[in-house]
Amino acid sequence: MNLQYRANTLPGRLQLPLRYVENCRAEELAELAAADHWRAHPEDRPAFITVVHLHDVGGNDLGLFEVRYVQTPVFTACQLKQG
Repeated sequence: MNLQYRANTLPGRLQLPLRYVENCRAEELAELAAADHWRAHPEDRPAFITVVHLHDVGGNDLGLFEVRYVQTPVFTACQLKQG
């Protein structure tokens, strides 16, 4: 499955097996997207907080997440409420 996201407004795309995505919480997908984003930008240091928008996961918008950089390479996410 193709997962399209924005991390700190920069676009990204991650290909994951459908079965894996179906068994993941949205927060886990946001954490994977943040990790993918920082791997794609090795010249930059990961920010303490990365805002991830999972805007297309199998045609669904899963919303915005605040992903905190806790410890290399661990990321944690919590969904942000949209007004």
